[in-house]
Amino acid sequence: MAKKYEAAVKRIRHTGSQKEHPVSRSLSRNLSPQRRDTGSTKQHIAAGFAGGTDPADIGDQPIQTNRRGAQRFAQIAAQNKRQRRSSAKPAVMLTDVVDVLDSIAPPHFAEPWDNTGLLSGPRGAFSVRRMMVALDLTPAVQKQCLTGEINLLVCYHPPIFKPVERLCVKGNTPADLAVELAQEKIWIYSPHTALDVAAGGTNDALAAALDLSPCGSLLFKPHPGAPGHLKLVVFVPESHVEQVAAAVFEAGAGQIGRKSRYTQCSFRTPGTGTFFGDESTSPAVGRRGQLEFVREIRFETIVPAPLAGAVTAALRQAHPYEEPAYDLLLMQSEKAEPGMGRIANMPMEQLPEEQTLAALARRCKQKLGIKSLQVLGDMNRRISTVGILAGSGGQMPLKCEKKLDCVITGELKHHDMLAFQAAGVAAIILGHAESEKPVLPVLAGKLASAFPSTSVQVAAAESTVYQVL
Repeated sequence: MAKKYEAAVKRIRHTGSQKEHPVSRSLSRNLSPQRRDTGSTKQHIAAGFAGGTDPADIGDQPIQTNRRGAQRFAQIAAQNKRQRRSSAKPAVMLTDVVDVLDSIAPPHFAEPWDNTGLLSGPRGAFSVRRMMVALDLTPAVQKQCLTGEINLLVCYHPPIFKPVERLCVKGNTPADLAVELAQEKIWIYSPHTALDVAAGGTNDALAAALDLSPCGSLLFKPHPGAPGHLKLVVFVPESHVEQVAAAVFEAGAGQIGRKSRYTQCSFRTPGTGTFFGDESTSPAVGRRGQLEFVREIRFETIVPAPLAGAVTAALRQAHPYEEPAYDLLLMQSEKAEPGMGRIANMPMEQLPEEQTLAALARRCKQKLGIKSLQVLGDMNRRISTVGILAGSGGQMPLKCEKKLDCVITGELKHHDMLAFQAAGVAAIILGHAESEKPVLPVLAGKLASAFPSTSVQVAAAESTVYQVL
């Protein structure tokens, strides 16, 4: 009986659920009370754990272990203690948190070279009780995640960025640290450049920290991952308009607005269609071999580009004609979505001496609490229009259609500075991390508001890797 029990327990594998495994329930019923309490059975269960069985499938019973299972049982006790301590707050699912993060920093806003979104995660369902927001994954941040029993690290910079060629256990690179966190079921989400573009994101947070009010974006550019739209125009006999409309709407056409708040949207114009079918045709209306005049409706609607194939297939299926006439037109929409960086105007009520480059630089130091920064340009120059670009944007601000007096950014290379100087644009260079840190408490606040039952904190560890003497 003991051998059968040991073999069965070894076959149990982790399913991601906290419920008792059905095999475990069956074995518990088949064993007598006396047998379940014996040290022999305890050793068999311990051997099962050492062979890879997850403790959540067995239960939370105090069992003495042999040497092979001692370390695993210590982990079980810690896990159950965490579960009991956190049972007062309902957990939220990781998929729900990812949905909220994707709404805060839409993935299609990210640069094509970036690696954003959920970088590590489980195959099945997973509950999140504690989250941490950090700028980078450093050894200090990793330690905080482990000691703070964090389930999800929202790391602004993606620790897994370039293709990983080698993994090192106990390594110090961000990718190595991410793997070790995954071993402890601590998953990572990175918003990076998607958050830079998003309204209320990195650049807006920097502007707010400096008491500047953005009035536009520095640069609009197409985002390759952005969902485009097409306009569908089709000509339908009056008798079949509703049939065709229902088919294309069912396939995903006709949705307008963010999160598709309006559906089944169309425009219909009556008119007269003509056709002449040769002897090989079988027209649904009129006869072959003669010119026909048919009362038709010009039916127009909008189609998400990825659904164009499904919508046109539905149209052909519902349309009464052998060869329905329709057009798919590429739509050029307005710049409704935010772009990279922000533009802000200096407050008009300020005194002239408060609108100089020197005064703006002092404001940056005071508001952000930084010890030093770099200033490029005439310190007495009067500043009216300011560009804001957190992180490292290089010469991107110089492509802005609007004339800028100064750009506040995180980092500029030597040749970028020369380009700014040649263009007559001043610059205040805060430091890469210093320009991005203001968004961390903002992002943590949004997550805490969305999930009030979940603990959300900003990493206390210092993410800046250098010191200023």
